[in-house]
Amino acid sequence: MPVPPSPVAIADGVVVIGNGGHARSCLDAWSASAPPPLGCTGEDPGELSEVPYLGTDDALDALRLQGCRLAFVALGAAQLREHLTTSALSRGFEIASVIADTAQVSRTAQIGAGAAIMHRAVVGAFARVGGGAIINTSASIDHDCVVGAFAHLAPGVHLAGNVTIGAGALIGVGASVIPGVTVGAGATVGAGAVVVDDVPAHTTVVGVPARPLKGHPAS
Repeated sequence: MPVPPSPVAIADGVVVIGNGGHARSCLDAWSASAPPPLGCTGEDPGELSEVPYLGTDDALDALRLQGCRLAFVALGAAQLREHLTTSALSRGFEIASVIADTAQVSRTAQIGAGAAIMHRAVVGAFARVGGGAIINTSASIDHDCVVGAFAHLAPGVHLAGNVTIGAGALIGVGASVIPGVTVGAGATVGAGAVVVDDVPAHTTVVGVPARPLKGHPAS
């Protein structure tokens, strides 16, 4: 298993769990002021990475024994991201976050452990972003929004003020949500949708204005 060159580097660095497209995006957004990434774990080495491949997730125990204390879970699927975060915590890791230098995060916002705030994202005043959530490229969340744990705001999503996004929800590319609306846990908002009403948990809505797909709870 490839390892970083020195115990000091291991102790000061972050192991990235995942080595697919989302991991590559997170590494690209890695702040120069954050602890450096040591490398990635994953099922196989993959084709593209700017950091070393450290092995499968079985390598995590060895890295922890060598002094690595920080991990960041870089997978796009919410349930898998949550599962691997829980696994990393059980192995004794602390969970790091990624906040791009190009992101604009209010000094009054709260960012949970394991969140990814990507290039040119905006997090407004008194907004709260839950652990493991993704605020993707050029997405914006206005004042007093709440984004639940492991939710994902895809590139170009815009939330107006006082919006609540439930845990594990997915808001698709370019979607918009008007002020005061709640999107329930595990719900999906289709790409380009405009959400003007509350969305029940585990419901998929699409269109302008957004409406539930046939067969979902609110249809």
